[in-house]
Amino acid sequence: MTSTTHDNPTHWSLARRAGRMNPSVIREILKVTEKPGIISFAGGLPSARTFPVVEFSRACATVLRDDAHAALQYASSEGFLPLRRMVADMLPWDVDPAHVLITTGSQQGLDLVAKILIDEGSRVLVETPTYLGALQAFTPMEPEVVSIDSDAQGVRVDDLRRKCRSGSAPRFLYVLPNFQNPTGRTMSEARRAELVSAAAELGLPIVEDNPYGDLWFDQPPPLPLSARNPAGCIYLGSFSKVLAPGLRLGFLVAPDAVFPKLLQAKQAADLHSPSFNQRMIAEVMQDGFLAR
Repeated sequence: MTSTTHDNPTHWSLARRAGRMNPSVIREILKVTEKPGIISFAGGLPSARTFPVVEFSRACATVLRDDAHAALQYASSEGFLPLRRMVADMLPWDVDPAHVLITTGSQQGLDLVAKILIDEGSRVLVETPTYLGALQAFTPMEPEVVSIDSDAQGVRVDDLRRKCRSGSAPRFLYVLPNFQNPTGRTMSEARRAELVSAAAELGLPIVEDNPYGDLWFDQPPPLPLSARNPAGCIYLGSFSKVLAPGLRLGFLVAPDAVFPKLLQAKQAADLHSPSFNQRMIAEVMQDGFLAR
């Protein structure tokens, strides 16, 4: 094997948006958690002891026995239809499976949203504080990120109105109503109703991120924002916190106004999410594991 050297080195010219990319703080934390004896409270890792290993072993065997060729083949970008139907059925409002897109983790949902909604200089509203992974997805698109004050009830609608009036129309508000990252708070019922009403009045789209909504013990959180105004919201969900993060599967629900472009962005990004993993999750859900 030989190597060839050239007098003129190759000059790689990075795009401006690449210069705005920074290492993920969350990923750096995860490197530390891989060390023996480390128990992390910082990375958002579910306990490995809760992973449904037995259920996934059965599901894997079933998929390989009954549907191996389709599971190992290319698939539609929208996602495995039975899984999309299950997602639609489990959400607490009337959802058409045609509006459900399976994503490679809910983090990809944030990336797709950024690609289709943010231009250079676009104003994007976020809670204070907010999820670092969302900022990492938004930043390469070069938005003007505008922080909205929050209190124990959630986003302060008075500050939202003030910030909306103070400049160009924002592209969207990004919010985590349930067990918010990083504060852990849950937006109250009254604040949700007030926020959705104000957003509709302002013509402001909402991107609702809900990876933790199923992790309640005493009582379920109030209805999602998306249930109150489906045409004005994009809803992001995840299987990472309730099943297994290593499968890297999530989903989004979006209205007709934006779904086709989200789908096209998905097609350009990775064609489709892992078909085998989608079928395994569908099998586990069909077995009733999440309901238990």
